[in-house]
Formats: sequence, C-alpha cells, structure tokens
Amino acid sequence: MKRVVAGPRAVIEALRARAGAIHVIYVEEGAKPSRELETELRAKNVKVEPRPRAELEALAPDGRHQGIVAITGEYPYASLEEALVAARERPLFVALDEITDPHNFGAIVRSAVAFGADGVLTLKDRAAPVTPVVVRASAGATEHARIARVTNLARTLASLAEDHEMQIVGLAMDGDVAIDELPAAERGRVLVIGSEGKGMRPLVRKQCTVVARIDMEGPVASLNASVAAGIALHAASRARARELSE
Repeated sequence: MKRVVAGPRAVIEALRARAGAIHVIYVEEGAKPSRELETELRAKNVKVEPRPRAELEALAPDGRHQGIVAITGEYPYASLEEALVAARERPLFVALDEITDPHNFGAIVRSAVAFGADGVLTLKDRAAPVTPVVVRASAGATEHARIARVTNLARTLASLAEDHEMQIVGLAMDGDVAIDELPAAERGRVLVIGSEGKGMRPLVRKQCTVVARIDMEGPVASLNASVAAGIALHAASRARARELSE
C-alpha cells in the first residue's frame, strides 16, 4: 500500500531515512526546491516529476504540501522485538496509552527522536496510526523512528518490567516523584504517556514501577500530552546520560 509524504521537511527526512522506499517525488510545476532539498535529491537516485498544483492538492487534500509530495511504501512499523534488539545500552522507550490525536502523536514522535528514544510503542486500536498528518506534525521524524504497535499495552509493560527488568515510568499530575528526580534504571526505562483527556488507564498505571509528575509554578495545572511528553523525554534522556557516565 502506497502512502503520501507531503511538505519539504517531511520529504527531506524521508529521503535521509528511507530513500529506497520512495517510488517518485512530485514537485509543483514552476516551483524551485530549497537548496537543502536539492542537495538531498541529487544525493539520492529518486525519480522526480513536475506536476500541476491541482494534482498535488488531490494527493495531499489538507493543502499543506508546499509544492512537494513523495509517494512511498507503506509505513514500516517495527515489532517490539526488533525495537528491543536495536536499542542501545539502558534503552529509553515511550509508550502511548490511547493517544488518538494525530498532531499530538506526531509531536511526541518528534520529541522521541530528538531526545534519542529507542522506540515508540502505541496501540493497534484506539490510537492514531501513522498518517500524512502525523508525518507532517512530526516534521518527518516518523521516518527515523521505530514505532511498534501492540495489542495490549498493560501486558506489554508487564513483560518489559518482568522479562527485561525495565523501569516503567508513568506520567501523572499526582506522581510520587518529580520527573527530574527519577531513580536509577540499570536496564532502561519506558515513559508512559496517557491519553489527552483521561490520562493513563488504571490497568496501565498499575504496571508502572514509578509514577512521576512535572512540577509547575504557574496557575495552569496541566499540560498538553505532547508538551508533557517532551519535558519527560528531556528529563529521562539527561538521566540516562548521567547514569551511563557514572
């Protein structure tokens, strides 16, 4: 099944990460690609064809293609086993509990890639899949990420804790420990981000070995899921770096 990657940044990241999977790139007639995009196009042996704007808008109906669309293969989800094998020492994963908003999903993937997470776990059902909107919201970070879909998140977390001895850190407003004061995790961590409205489901929260909070000083008592995930990923990334240097 083919998919559409639209917009200069997303196409550049697709070229850098998976150029071999791109069938063709359509560029709006008369448009001149940026120097960065031209460099990537020259470096990769990918077919480029001019197309009228109306055709690009039909491929990317949200109209946010900015003159370039790539047609590529189906998104290559990883399996959990593949993500674990490819992970670095003291791995860091992000697990998403019913994140259904594609913009939040994309923003979380962007933060996960930026802060060196080894994988993103999401649900096969009741969760946003990787769509053109998600790719664009992630600024193309989906093309670098290992995203694994699981059927039962609570069971997956229990397995990661028991079989792999990973620290499962749930994020909640009433957490017992501040996110920047996490206990050491010798076998790695999984950050669990709950849904936009309800947070973590009770059975998912039950699997957490640590429930952490983000301390705030202002009058706003809560954060958007993707913003909270970004803060937590930054803290967990710094914690891993400290632990590896000790």
